[in-house]
Amino acid sequence: MPLINASQMTLLLNQLGDEAVVRAPLLDNAEFFRLDLRQRDAKIEQIISSRDYSDAFGRVLERIDALATQKGLEPTIVKQVKGELPDYNRLRDAFCQAGVEEPTNLQEIRSKLQEARVSNPARGGDVYYFAFDNNALRNRLYSLYIRPCSPRDAHYNLLLAKQVRDELDTREGKILYDFLNAFDTLYPGLGILDIFQNQNRLSDRLRLLGLAEWNAVQQSGDAEVVDAPDARDPDGKIIAAYAEFAQKPGRKVVALSSDNEFITRCSGRANLIGQIVSYPKKLKGCYTASWEAVGRLLYQLAVVYGRVDIEIKTAEGLQTHLYGVWREKGAKEWEQEQLKVTFTPRETPQEQAIRRSLDILEKIWNP
Repeated sequence: MPLINASQMTLLLNQLGDEAVVRAPLLDNAEFFRLDLRQRDAKIEQIISSRDYSDAFGRVLERIDALATQKGLEPTIVKQVKGELPDYNRLRDAFCQAGVEEPTNLQEIRSKLQEARVSNPARGGDVYYFAFDNNALRNRLYSLYIRPCSPRDAHYNLLLAKQVRDELDTREGKILYDFLNAFDTLYPGLGILDIFQNQNRLSDRLRLLGLAEWNAVQQSGDAEVVDAPDARDPDGKIIAAYAEFAQKPGRKVVALSSDNEFITRCSGRANLIGQIVSYPKKLKGCYTASWEAVGRLLYQLAVVYGRVDIEIKTAEGLQTHLYGVWREKGAKEWEQEQLKVTFTPRETPQEQAIRRSLDILEKIWNP
């Protein structure tokens, strides 16, 4: 049972051959897309459309209702299980969070970064800070577009409001007891107990993905955390915190958000600049992306769907199962953004090669 970090996923992709199909068992093995791995950049092709996704989603709900009636399951518990089924927006979000689908106004954001780079406080310029709301962290704006990739890259001043961290706390609880047993009954043969036992519900897993980005921003060494003054609502607290920080002369705070109302409420406040981050509502049919972006995409999907399967065109009919959550997953595995990897059939040359690569990495990082 190898464990692999999201940042090491290229090791896995290197063993998948030229072509692969990615499916979601939780959506009754719906085909999400195909991977062409023959070139320096990967191609993500034949991506499921929003209509086809909705059709597959509807069929799963109908199957669940029929099986729940047959088994006499409590309607409240069945509703909870249905809440674990990610809708199309979760698939689209994963593409955005991996950097495969970029913001439609990315050039505007880069222009703000350019303004910050050329502003010279010694000559009367302002000191720029880039602040994040909840969805900006969930969409990994820092890691994708702001984090320096080399020592020569620019470092930007970053700002976080404590209220944003509060919103990323888990709050729905874990999948336990009657909920778990009903989930297993409605998905016979999938091994629900091995995937979701003692693990967070979908809504909380989405928060944990955002929390990982909070940690990345905070650990950058370029971030300040500010307390949120009293306000009537969560967004109001965040905006008030950033506006108060911006009151000191010589500061400009650029607040990043995909929420139009949040951006509108930032307007009219001295030195607080609301910057919308826009994404398309639907995915395209295909993308060309780096292997690193594809690896991150698979990690995001595995966490959201619990497990994704990669079918490889080989004589053995090899399947790779990527688990974003599993029964024993704990704080350490969340912090290191780890996946559990299993293979069917076992002990294939691909599995042995991946195990050797992971063993080498383990010895390098933990001599």
